[in-house]
Amino acid sequence: MAYKITHVSRAQEIRFPTQAAAEHYADRLGGGLDKWRVREAGAGAAAPARLPEPANRG
Repeated sequence: MAYKITHVSRAQEIRFPTQAAAEHYADRLGGGLDKWRVREAGAGAAAPARLPEPANRG
C-alpha cells in the first residue's frame, strides 16, 4: 500500500511505496517527523463536518 507525507506548513506532498519509507524520509531528510503528516496515499483530506439546516419556522 502506498503512503504519502504532507508538510504541515508548506504545500508539499511526497509519495512513498511503504509507511516505513515515508517515515524514514520525514524523520531523517525532511526535518523531523513532527513537520509531516503520514497517511495512506488513497486517503483524502477529512471532509468538513456539515451542520444540519435550520428548521423552517414560518
